Amino acid sequence: MADGGVTRAHPAPMLLILSFRWLTVGWTAVVALLSGQVLEQRVALAVLTLGAMLGWTAWLTVAAVRRTDRVLAVDLLLAILVLLVSGWIGPQGQLLTDHPTFAGAYPMAAIAAWATVHGVRGGVFAGVAVALCLPVSYYLNGSSLFDAGFLDQLSLVGSALAYVVLGGAVGIATSQFERVSLRLAEGRAVVAGLRERERIAAHIHDDVLQRLGQIRKLGGDLADRGNVTRAELRGLMADVGRQEASLRRLVLAEQDSTPAGARSLVEAIAEVAGGYHQWPVRLVDSGHISVPAEVATELAAAVNELLGNVVKHASAEHVWISVLDDGAVITVDVRDDGVGFEYHESDLTASGRLGLSVSVRARLERLGGSVTIRSRPGRGTEVRLELRSGP
Repeated sequence: MADGGVTRAHPAPMLLILSFRWLTVGWTAVVALLSGQVLEQRVALAVLTLGAMLGWTAWLTVAAVRRTDRVLAVDLLLAILVLLVSGWIGPQGQLLTDHPTFAGAYPMAAIAAWATVHGVRGGVFAGVAVALCLPVSYYLNGSSLFDAGFLDQLSLVGSALAYVVLGGAVGIATSQFERVSLRLAEGRAVVAGLRERERIAAHIHDDVLQRLGQIRKLGGDLADRGNVTRAELRGLMADVGRQEASLRRLVLAEQDSTPAGARSLVEAIAEVAGGYHQWPVRLVDSGHISVPAEVATELAAAVNELLGNVVKHASAEHVWISVLDDGAVITVDVRDDGVGFEYHESDLTASGRLGLSVSVRARLERLGGSVTIRSRPGRGTEVRLELRSGP
C-alpha cells in the first residue's frame, strides 16, 4: 500500500475521503455559526480552528497532495486538536448531551485517510489515537470520566470504539477495493494479450499463409513447366524473403513493446513494399524502430510514391529499401537499378511530374526532415529520406 512513506494506492478511496472531509468542514461551520454551541468568550478560538480546518482541507485538495507519513501525521494531529477544542469551547456538559458538537465527524476523515494508506493497522492506530484523546475532550468540557454516570461512561466508551472500528472497517474495505482493482487490471491485461494473439493469428492467416500457398502453387507450376528463367526464380525467392521478413517482424513486435500512439516504421514500410511484385524488393533494417503513428504513415506514403515512380519510369530489375536508425537520425533509402535520369526539379514540375515534390519532399518537410535524390542516366536512382530520431 505504501512505499517509502508515499501511497501508491488507487486514488478513488482518497477522493471519497476528501469529499467527506469537505462535508465535515461545512458541518463544523454550521454548528459554529448557527447552533449556539460555542461560548461567546471562545468564539475567536473556534474561528481560528475552523480556519485551520478549511485551509488544510483546501491545501490537500488544490495541491493534490500525496499522502506521505508526514502529511498523515499533521492530519491526525489537527483532528485531535479539533476534538480537544470542541470540548473546550462548548457549554459545560455539552458532550454528554445529544446536541451537535463543534468537532462533529471531522476526526473520522483523518482516521479514514490513515486506513486508506496503511490498511487496517493504520486505521486502527489512528482510531486508537483519537479515542485516547476523547476523555481529555470530555474533561475540558467539564465532564470527568470518574464523576460521570454509568450510561455516560458507556456512551464515551462507545464513541471511542466507534473511532477504532471505523479505522479497521475502512482499512478492510480499502484492501478489498485494491484487490478488486488489481484483479480488474490483470483481467484487462489478459484480454489485451488475447486480442493481440488474435491479431497476430489473423495476420499470419490472411497474409503469410495465403501468400505462402500462392508461392507453393507458383513453384509447382514452374516445376511442371520447366525451363525456369532467372528472373522468375528471383521473383519467387523474393516472395519467400518477404514472408520471412513478415514473420520476423511479428516476432520482434512481441519482443519490443510499441508505446500507445506509436507504430513500427519497418512494419509500415514493409507493408507498402509487399504490395509490389514487379521485381524483388530487398528490405534491410536495423530492427524495431518505433515512431509516432502519423510519422510512420507519412514515411510509408512517401516510400509508396517512390516505388510507384519506379514502376512507371525506371524499368528496374531490382529495388532495395533500407530503414536504419543510428539513434540520432532515421534514414530510409529507396534505390533501384533502373534507367535513371537527370534530376532537375524545375523540369519535372514543368512536365507535370509532381510526385517527388508534392508527395515526397512536401511530406518530409512537414515532418521536419529532408530528401536527397541521386540519379544518372543508366545508373539507377537513389532517394534518401532523413528524419531526426527521438523527441
